[in-house]
Amino acid sequence: MNTLYVSDLDGTLLRRNGTTSEYTNSVINGLTDKGMFFSYATARSLVTAKQATKGIHAKIPLE
Repeated sequence: MNTLYVSDLDGTLLRRNGTTSEYTNSVINGLTDKGMFFSYATARSLVTAKQATKGIHAKIPLE
């Protein structure tokens, strides 16, 4: 069975400065390398969401 993890950005994954931390990036990237599917739900535009999550290397399904 495959797992899809979906997270909100603002108030959840993003810090006060609007970026993801190195720790967050490392955890998500490590889990997706092991086969977990990851995406995020947000009201942000694709451009601003991609800027905020640039450290996450998961293949986001909306791309």
